[in-house]
Amino acid sequence: MGQSHSQSQTHISVLPNEVVVSILQHLPPQEIKSAVLVCKSLREMGEKPRFWTWAVVTVNTKDDLQKLKRPRLQMVQEIDVTQGSHGGTGVQCNWIKEEGLADLFQVIGEIPTVKRIRGLEFCKGIQDIEPDLVVGVLNSLEELNLCYDFYDEEDFEDMPLRLEAEQLELLFTAVAEKTNLKFLQVSGQEMDEISPELFAAAVSNVEEVLLKEHFKEDITSEQFEALYAIIAAEDRPLRKLTCLSYYIDPMGDTDPDLLSKAFNRLEEFTTVNCGSGEQ
Repeated sequence: MGQSHSQSQTHISVLPNEVVVSILQHLPPQEIKSAVLVCKSLREMGEKPRFWTWAVVTVNTKDDLQKLKRPRLQMVQEIDVTQGSHGGTGVQCNWIKEEGLADLFQVIGEIPTVKRIRGLEFCKGIQDIEPDLVVGVLNSLEELNLCYDFYDEEDFEDMPLRLEAEQLELLFTAVAEKTNLKFLQVSGQEMDEISPELFAAAVSNVEEVLLKEHFKEDITSEQFEALYAIIAAEDRPLRKLTCLSYYIDPMGDTDPDLLSKAFNRLEEFTTVNCGSGEQ
């Protein structure tokens, strides 16, 4: 006589919390979204910030800042301010670009896990933000496009992100000491306010750097030479260096032996004269 087997179902509410948490940790984003809708207990456990680090928070309007105050988003790593088609009127979506950066930085200052602010280089008003707050936010990022570029062509959007002298010096001082930055692009900043030694210490402390000379002598020959000297003398984090110039030769009259030692420590070095196209 054959035996019949029945399967019993266990409701998730009877499982130990640590088991449920372990299950949630292995769920992909879409399933996390669904899980928190199943029942109250799952919603309470699923609201923990550790389960939402993958989320990209879009901030276009002032009301969008409320998203960053939700408990589940207190460990978010990426914010998007590129003003895509996320609803709202054109005027509302323009708020973050024209006047909302100070408010955004105040909120981000309370979320130290933010590593990327997508579209930051297209926002105005950073000069009006308190220097320590600017440095705290920017130095905690992994990617920073510090760009002040304006274009005549309609296909390109202006990049008005230019720091005041005090902000710039404090930022480079912080980066030289300790930084989360993995990629740094510098263009159109008043770099003559930065000593060659500080410039070299900060730039060489980032793994990948793009230096673009947008205005005449944005970056001086002395700063370039100090950078090569510190790379040649020390084992610095910098591994990939790209220099785009319009006015001066980034290698200039630097001693060839010094250049050789510096370049041998780098994994990749590229220099382009944008005026002539020479590489």
